[in-house]
Amino acid sequence: MTRTTIRSEDITDGQVKAADLASDAVDTTGIQTDIAILGFKVAANGSLAKYGLVDQTIDDFQDASGIDAGASTNEVRDSSSKYYSGSSSGAADATGGTITTNGGNTIHTFNTAGNGSSTNDFVTPGGSATVTYLVVGGGGAGGFNYAGGGGAGGFRTGTFTLGSGTTAATTYAITSGAGGVGTTNMESTANGDDSVFSTITSTGGGQGASPGGNTAGSAGGSGGGGQDNGGGGAGNTPSTSPSQGNNGGGSGGNVGGGGGGAAGAGSAGSYNSYGGGGGAGTANSITGSSVTYAGGGGGGSSGTMGIGSGGSGGGGSGGNNLSIDSTAGTDGLGGGGGGGSGSGNPHDGGNGVVIASYTTDAFSSTSYLDMTLISNATTAEATPTKGDLVLTYTNGVGTATVNTDIKGWISRDNGTTYTQATLTDDGDTGGHTILTAHDLDISSQPSGTSMRYKITTHNQSASKETRIQAVSLGWS
Repeated sequence: MTRTTIRSEDITDGQVKAADLASDAVDTTGIQTDIAILGFKVAANGSLAKYGLVDQTIDDFQDASGIDAGASTNEVRDSSSKYYSGSSSGAADATGGTITTNGGNTIHTFNTAGNGSSTNDFVTPGGSATVTYLVVGGGGAGGFNYAGGGGAGGFRTGTFTLGSGTTAATTYAITSGAGGVGTTNMESTANGDDSVFSTITSTGGGQGASPGGNTAGSAGGSGGGGQDNGGGGAGNTPSTSPSQGNNGGGSGGNVGGGGGGAAGAGSAGSYNSYGGGGGAGTANSITGSSVTYAGGGGGGSSGTMGIGSGGSGGGGSGGNNLSIDSTAGTDGLGGGGGGGSGSGNPHDGGNGVVIASYTTDAFSSTSYLDMTLISNATTAEATPTKGDLVLTYTNGVGTATVNTDIKGWISRDNGTTYTQATLTDDGDTGGHTILTAHDLDISSQPSGTSMRYKITTHNQSASKETRIQAVSLGWS
């Protein structure tokens, strides 16, 4: 057995120089590792921070005093478990539409521009979150000339989980449906366009019936009103649960029935008397204020007979041939257009809307960043030619590959020049993996005595977090 003798002159202030333990005849690498590990344990037990041996310095991160924060990047110290790792990305919000906030919620509103449906993107930044949605289809147009009112666009609300659950952004195409366009002749008008958000589709409202074009109202999110003894169109078409809308009202002679709404069916028009009223819409507070959406259009009438009023929630009112013009459904509410008069004024359906709401910063995603951890300088007694590095690490998430995901470096010229060490797995201590590198040749670096180590982590992500628990730097 080889015996190592430590002479009294090799001891300074009670400390043994690591350099004096080395000789051509004695392999002291195990002793140096043991000194570092013992130092880690002593420092932890004594709640000490960083202290220096002659020709060696040890830091187990009881505080941040041993780290050069100005030179390091993305380093975050866990003050409870005493380790450094790369900082993680924080919470964020999605993008797209008109963005407002209310009461701790972020709200995205997607409206239709002009007479055409609009397609936009709702983009989540990573992570996942519960999103409350309101999707209202475009309202159906009212018929022309003592005709049926347009049905409201389909109304659907609820919650779903959106996002990738990782750091990847996810794009959801959103269509906010346009209202149906009315005509000024005896032809059929148009249903509203569908509104779509992810897996949710709210069907456009059915058109109101017109003389000469159709007698019955059309089916849709809510059905259009009938005309001149015709029946109302079916609502909730195609069927959803909960129901997205209601039936349009039928009609007697020379009048139109009211279009269906989100909360109620359209009223029937009374023969030679008055048009039916549009079905009521439904109130919703997704934006922070109560707003009623998806009211049905009122039915029109012939001559000077009474007209049907529009349903609450943007339904247009009906008109008659002589004195009262019909009105269009309200844009952004998906109301049905009023049953037309003969004056040629518009009775289009109102444009639909898509609204998304979630807790602000709910799309939090943990994605760890690559870290560069650089020590403060420690002055060597003489210019060293070799360096020794001992460190411990743990895997917070995933598994690090040594010398790929975690690397070690030593400098003798105050961090201007570094030489990379090849780290070797030297077992475990207290659940921490020990990595060592001994007798690293640093003689090619510019001459100096300001010793620093650098630990870098790589390929950090949501699925990989490498934690540096303690580091010892020695030199000779």
